[in-house]
Amino acid sequence: MLGLDIYAVVTQGSNEYYEDSLLHISKNQNHISLNSLGLPFAQLLSIDSAVRKAIRTGTHAPADLYMDGNFFRSLRFLPTFAMDDQPKNAYRLPMTDEPGSYFCASLGKIIESLDPN
Repeated sequence: MLGLDIYAVVTQGSNEYYEDSLLHISKNQNHISLNSLGLPFAQLLSIDSAVRKAIRTGTHAPADLYMDGNFFRSLRFLPTFAMDDQPKNAYRLPMTDEPGSYFCASLGKIIESLDPN
């Protein structure tokens, strides 16, 4: 859909910084933080690492979009969208002993499957 050799990693969290810039870009300019404290940013880095390893080892093919499982399950999809049938993979969930999962998706498929209501 985007026509570029890029992908997005999405997590969620609350804005915890009120007097700082709303946007931070990493030194490598390949990660963006929207000022969520700790865990969501750590999740983003952990998912990115797991994705790169999974693509290198052939665990899954590259996708446009990788979403933390909690973020993915928080989206409102059309009733016809089979959320449980979407490809997902494990990742090390930072700062906790809980297992984490991320979902691989096509950006176009996610956009067309969102419930507009």
